[in-house]
Amino acid sequence: MSQSALAAQHSSPHEAEFVRAAQDFWQTYYNAIKRVHEQEGRTLTEPVRDRNLCTTDSKHVVFFEEFCRTRLATSLGVPVGDVGKRTIRFKPYRSKSFDVCWPLTGEPKVLISVKSMQNAYRNFTNRIEEAFGDAAVLRVYNKPACFGFFYFMVDGPVARGRGEMAKPPPRLDANGQAKQTKGAHINLALLEQGGDFFDLADVSRYRRGPAPAEAESANRKDVVAAAQQTLLDLVAAEPSATPTVHYDAMAFVPARIQRTSATGRPDDWAITPSPVDPRLSLEVFFAKLVETAKLRGFV
Repeated sequence: MSQSALAAQHSSPHEAEFVRAAQDFWQTYYNAIKRVHEQEGRTLTEPVRDRNLCTTDSKHVVFFEEFCRTRLATSLGVPVGDVGKRTIRFKPYRSKSFDVCWPLTGEPKVLISVKSMQNAYRNFTNRIEEAFGDAAVLRVYNKPACFGFFYFMVDGPVARGRGEMAKPPPRLDANGQAKQTKGAHINLALLEQGGDFFDLADVSRYRRGPAPAEAESANRKDVVAAAQQTLLDLVAAEPSATPTVHYDAMAFVPARIQRTSATGRPDDWAITPSPVDPRLSLEVFFAKLVETAKLRGFV
């Protein structure tokens, strides 16, 4: 069955449900970053530092995990309670945790890995290599489970290679003197644009010269376009009864985020999914997992 036919056969309000999950995701992530930023005594016009201090527990990602869990259960026609996180033990000495699994007992039949990228676009290659390794692990240990990869990315000028960059401001030592520091450049854009600022009112103080010329920006990598092409290399062309090292299905969901109000609720944020190749769409993603599960005799 063609992938366009799969999408039409399993059409559902995926996008509306995704938008709600993305609003919760972003509100949780944004508040966590802001809380640590203020606890460290920085104003909202200063760039964010030490972002990993509040993102390692990944509480924001649970909203996408729940989205995938409920959508997979609905697509399979099984109770939501039969789908969830699970650690699969391949050998007594080797196991791996998966974000979404069906069923929760016995041999796994459908698995989904859920990942997100809010700003660390320079780590894109590492993230893709990790994804490929996860798929290889399943096949090395002879698990025929259908395997899907859900990948959210904040879209905007930074991800598209058009953002303005600057060197990070110096840190001060105990005597108040500037000390030499290493670190990535800061992006002079709002967090929701993939940048490092809550407020751009004082951003000019961080510039080290004029804004980059159009030609200079054009030479930067469009990470969204690169991600799409790379993911297409990793996904199986069609549903198959025989598992391979390719992912059976992939959903790539870049989205632009814009604040529309300031009530402190998730719906303060407008989420606009960006167009992607239909082979990486949410509709094809869940439909392809179900079709593959049927071919392998799981449903």
